[in-house]
Amino acid sequence: MNSLEEWKEKLRAEGIRCTKQRVEILSVLVKHGKPLTAKEIYQQLEASEVNLRLSTIYRTLNKLEDNNLAKKLNIGNEESKFELIGAYHHHHLICRNCNQIIALDCPLQEYEKKLGTETGYKIQEHSIKFYGVCPDCQDGHRNI
Repeated sequence: MNSLEEWKEKLRAEGIRCTKQRVEILSVLVKHGKPLTAKEIYQQLEASEVNLRLSTIYRTLNKLEDNNLAKKLNIGNEESKFELIGAYHHHHLICRNCNQIIALDCPLQEYEKKLGTETGYKIQEHSIKFYGVCPDCQDGHRNI
């Protein structure tokens, strides 16, 4: 996981200005270390008494995505979530009931290399999502 300072350096390296608003949004994403919707980021900033418009958050998230610094996750019918693209490749385990997301290490690096060699393809990316019901939802501890 990268620190806020490392993310600020990544912005600068991509030629993106480190505005106060962008740093605040990055700060929330770094702090939580999991995918969040724009509205969840807005709520976190509001709780910290940081006033940003939701449209600013969306613009910033889209800019991060356009520059391959963030990834948009479309999970079922839910609002898109965004996560920073970190140092390691991973996949997601998603609860169908409460939408909790857990990052999973990727077991496919060797297979990806083999597949590329066998087919002649230059594999650019792969994505796997696992869906299930988390233990809290199974036990009835979460109200949805």
